[in-house]
Amino acid sequence: MARMHGAEVRVYLGDRDVGGDLTSIAPAVSADTHEVTNFSSNGWKQSVVGLVGWTASIEGFYDPAVDGYGRQLSDLLGATGGILSIFDGDADAVGKGGWLGSEAILTERSESVSVADLVKLSGVLQGAGRAGMDARLLHPHGQESASDSGSSVDNSAASANGGRANLHVTAATGRWAVKIEHSTDNSTWADLVAFSSINAGTSFTKEVSGQVNRYLRARWTEGAAGSVTFVLGFARY
Repeated sequence: MARMHGAEVRVYLGDRDVGGDLTSIAPAVSADTHEVTNFSSNGWKQSVVGLVGWTASIEGFYDPAVDGYGRQLSDLLGATGGILSIFDGDADAVGKGGWLGSEAILTERSESVSVADLVKLSGVLQGAGRAGMDARLLHPHGQESASDSGSSVDNSAASANGGRANLHVTAATGRWAVKIEHSTDNSTWADLVAFSSINAGTSFTKEVSGQVNRYLRARWTEGAAGSVTFVLGFARY
């Protein structure tokens, strides 16, 4: 597998493509550990695992526009709803790898002002659920104006532990539904995850449990005439 350069990564936060704002992002998944060392530990420290969670530190250029990155971080501060997705390879083709966050709380927002530099805006996201660390892109960021389905992604085999789906809608008119379907044979398809009430400026994350079949694909259905611009990914657990 080829090495990946940071410039080839695309990031989506809530209902926005923040690729034109962010300069760095560092998602991290960690597990709490608790020491249980006792007199019978024979000189060795012993620990048990506790709660697992994720965080992501982000940094970008301050944008004072009403719908810009600066306002987005102001609105998210202390609130749950910052859904984060990261995809590699310019996120330009179905099947590209990625990382999906659950809903997150923005716990910190800071501005760095220097006379010799552009104003930088940083933040820290705290996950409110399980992250999907092995995601696949099912629909690159782009516009659709008619009902259709995307290319399938082959996982080589089914998996048994469910997963997470993230949908970021950056623009929409009319009425739309978006689904992720799965299949055992790349021919007969069944619903795995369904998103309805698709509006501009919305983002969604959903978890599923149990078996996820070998093949996955996106399907979008027009309920009333219009268009929808979105990016969709799924991470198996």
